[in-house]
Amino acid sequence: MKVLRYFSGISLVICSILLVTGCSDDFLDRPPLGSLDNSTWINTEDAGSKMLSMCYTPMLSNAEYQTFKFEFFDCITDDMHKGGSDAADKIRITEIARGNPLPSTLLLERVWNHRLQIAISRCNVLLQNITLETPLIQAGGAYVSTEEKARWIAEAHFLRAFYYFDLMMIFANVPIIEEPLNVIDKTTITKAPMEEVYDFIMKDLETALAEENLPSVKELSTDEFGRVTREAVYSFRARVALFNKDYALAKSDCKKVIDSGAYELVPNYEDLFNSVERGYMSKECIFMTYNSYNPPYCNGNPALIYFVGRGVTGGWGGEVPTYDLVNEYEVKDPRKVHTILSHGDIFPKKDGNEEVHDYTGYDNFTKLQSRKHYVDHFRRPDAGLKQTDWSYYHIRYADVLLMYAESLIELGENLQEAVDVINKVRERAFLTTSPTDSYATYRSFNIAEPITKEEFEKNYKVKISDDLRKVVRHERRVELAAEGLRYYDLMRWGIFVDKIRDFYKTPEGIATEKGSNISEKTWPYPIPQAEIDKVGGSLVQNDNYK
Repeated sequence: MKVLRYFSGISLVICSILLVTGCSDDFLDRPPLGSLDNSTWINTEDAGSKMLSMCYTPMLSNAEYQTFKFEFFDCITDDMHKGGSDAADKIRITEIARGNPLPSTLLLERVWNHRLQIAISRCNVLLQNITLETPLIQAGGAYVSTEEKARWIAEAHFLRAFYYFDLMMIFANVPIIEEPLNVIDKTTITKAPMEEVYDFIMKDLETALAEENLPSVKELSTDEFGRVTREAVYSFRARVALFNKDYALAKSDCKKVIDSGAYELVPNYEDLFNSVERGYMSKECIFMTYNSYNPPYCNGNPALIYFVGRGVTGGWGGEVPTYDLVNEYEVKDPRKVHTILSHGDIFPKKDGNEEVHDYTGYDNFTKLQSRKHYVDHFRRPDAGLKQTDWSYYHIRYADVLLMYAESLIELGENLQEAVDVINKVRERAFLTTSPTDSYATYRSFNIAEPITKEEFEKNYKVKISDDLRKVVRHERRVELAAEGLRYYDLMRWGIFVDKIRDFYKTPEGIATEKGSNISEKTWPYPIPQAEIDKVGGSLVQNDNYK
């Protein structure tokens, strides 16, 4: 996001330099020249905004955040395979996908360390050091206003909740830490039950919403796109509430976002993933990490290269769609075109040649790749995959609409309204989305004959007499595929184990070992043994992995 592009250029480095100029004993009683403690540093220019930036920048982390979003939340589900050079590549994903990972599994250790020791800890640093009364100096020498400080505090509360939710979905029972780790006695770190973690997350979100200086997206300036807004908090709280089956709260929060009038569906689904102006920065985006091609200052997109096909496109071949996902799409649903690439698809290049996708020669069981992760040659200024404007959504408006519809269905309220909302999403897909890939020379999934309005009304429009729970679950899968939400949905619906167990019975399940050892004891996943060892036994393993 723009704010993250700025933040990523800021590094918070406090150096201690001991300058010894003589042998007198009294130098020991003086603070080392060149050192800055927290209280001194926070009085320097722009210290507060830099501290806030450090709460956002964990989202730019490659292995621990950006790739993890897809490696875990997609690739251990029935939507995606891990891909890679061979079966041994990315074995850390296979270990979890089988269903009985060891407490030493690297992927679990990475997310635990990143969220608790980096992301959450940074939020705690801000919340401990910045209050409304804290005098802070902005760039240029003026004092930061009380209103701006209040906004920063609200953002930090949201971001801490945002990071904690990942931990809760994976480990269920995790330590609740409200102070910077360097001031905590590690022997006092214990895990809290999931119910308390959930309450802690909700308290942070309530605190953020209670702050009147947290702006609506309508008040956000263009150069602040990517910062937390009031609507982002409501949308995310609805997501957390659905995980806890609090359908009433989810309905209420989604309705606030809908009634704000700030958002709308992009007419062409294809634009969501291929355009900055018409997609990433459109009125469908609620919360997002933005990237840009801005050499030599940007970090690029190291995460993107993981999920693009190998061979001529130069990726590492992760995020491989399953046949199970392919078969979920209705015959004329254009969303399949804009979500899944096939071996043999062809795209033009800037030099007049063609980029022919070749998904052979590596661990790609289905010979498919994610279209949402692929960037056509004209958006690669240096022809590579790292330096592009590719970005990904944390929350977009279609997700909120479907959460709202689901809440109504589960509550048994206003079912016709739920149907109307679902049809709004489906109408965008079937009636205003391009049936072919506008950026390709050839796509095997292109739809030769798009459906008419009459055909949609007859064969594709949802009716109140349909099995609405089944309908909304189908819709979430095809609308949000390859966006890191499948695990979240399967877990909160209580069908993760059954779905993956059934998946293992298929040829692709057997070939990939996904679900081979899954059981009711698979979740919550094991707390990393290294973390248990670090605190000397005060942190104990989840019961199902003892």
